[in-house]
Amino acid sequence: MTLNYISCYEDPFFKLKVFVVNQDFNVVEGADVIISVQGEDGEIVEDATVYQSATTDFNGLVSFEFDNLGFFAIQAQKNYGPDYIICGNTSVSLEENVTKEITILATESNCN
Repeated sequence: MTLNYISCYEDPFFKLKVFVVNQDFNVVEGADVIISVQGEDGEIVEDATVYQSATTDFNGLVSFEFDNLGFFAIQAQKNYGPDYIICGNTSVSLEENVTKEITILATESNCN
């Protein structure tokens, strides 16, 4: 007698799409986006298990994948030269088998 075992289990996924826009709601190409864990005082914990960075594409989009659930800080920055930088930040909580999408508004005043 032969038993065939078929599993319907699929590994869960944890994905995040980050869109970066400026104060005119135009997409920001080439923005540096950092996903991190922050300490109690808001400082980035660089030796944490999660620290990813990427640059937005021509649509102002960057995508990330993670191994587990998590609550992460997101920082975006675009440097247009020595005198003009725009920044934005937010936080996000991931969900199992859901691609979270979040938009960050990057402005000069957010860099302070």
